[in-house]
Amino acid sequence: MTKTLNLLAALAALGLTPTFAQGQTPAAGGALPESVSAADVTAMLGEFSITTELRANPAGGSPSLIASTAGGAKFLIGFFECADAAKPSGCKQVMISTAQASGGIDFEDLNNFNGQSSVTTVVYEPTNQILIFGRNVFMPGGIGRENFKLQVALFLSDMQQFVQDRRASTKSVSFTETPKLKSKITSITENGDAPSKAFAISADRSAEVELAIGNSLDVNFETPKE
Repeated sequence: MTKTLNLLAALAALGLTPTFAQGQTPAAGGALPESVSAADVTAMLGEFSITTELRANPAGGSPSLIASTAGGAKFLIGFFECADAAKPSGCKQVMISTAQASGGIDFEDLNNFNGQSSVTTVVYEPTNQILIFGRNVFMPGGIGRENFKLQVALFLSDMQQFVQDRRASTKSVSFTETPKLKSKITSITENGDAPSKAFAISADRSAEVELAIGNSLDVNFETPKE
């Protein structure tokens, strides 16, 4: 119920309606796209005044996009199951993620975020003491352009709310503290079938650490209202 209310509130803030979010205009030929490319995503993010840089993957996978908002926040777009991994293009899965330092955050804060966010999940990565926020977008079955943009906007809305709440509580963003009061949330390094391991794009977490350092409390994840 909370997720539904948050989604409706986010849609209203973006000037969208539930009908718009659920029913997309088919592409030429009557079918919704079932894959996406880095060029497609760059064009869509440009409509939010978000700049991108295509960065090679040192582990040999598809390049990823490092995106920067007008307010200085940075996030990653990773591409998977691609027909052409080098470009990348023809990709059936996209992962949107970002990171912050974990200092001053309790596990209960993370549990609350996961329960209240619209589309985003956060996991704790203890080796580098960072929080990794992720949203997977699966293309098979077809996802329209406006639907894809909506999911990005909702992810950024979740992140903006997290930053604002953290700023309001004056919680530190240093790298010197580990989340306390561990409860139901799992860390990214634990064993088991939890999907948390999917929320890291770089094999050594270097890209995520870079984002965490850059995403201070002063950044802004908001996008221009259309």
